[in-house]
Amino acid sequence: MKTLVAWGKVHLLNWHKVFRLAEFDKKAMHQNHFFGLFWEFLSPALQIIIYYLVFGLRLGGHAALPSGVPYLYWMLIGIIPWFYMSSSIVSGAASIYSNLGLLSKTAFPVEILPTIAVIKGLNSFFYNARFISYCIYWIRLLSNTRMVTTCLLLFF
Repeated sequence: MKTLVAWGKVHLLNWHKVFRLAEFDKKAMHQNHFFGLFWEFLSPALQIIIYYLVFGLRLGGHAALPSGVPYLYWMLIGIIPWFYMSSSIVSGAASIYSNLGLLSKTAFPVEILPTIAVIKGLNSFFYNARFISYCIYWIRLLSNTRMVTTCLLLFF
């Protein structure tokens, strides 16, 4: 319990560093790409298109599921959170090793490095979740319009 309290204290004292470094890492990550920050949307979109072509059309997933939900929307609802979780876990696990130069030259709290990796991925997750919300809204997947409106407002 003491370590959890100490972990929380370090994060509360360094919250400004977490968000600033997450923003810097996000900009630095897309600096070498031709499309820049648009790549955050384009890369998952290309992967989703390929997955849909392979698993949805080629392997027979194009038929509606027993619940009546089209395969594409069923896949979107699962794959967008997976993109966020997988990238956060991989970059969080590698964050300490990749920032050894920062850690060895300055007095820097090691505990916040995985948190920076998780915060860095939130922006693209919310953009993609907003896209899913628009899809759900326009195809009227949910019959309760209050629930759809609530979901849309959460992602603004």
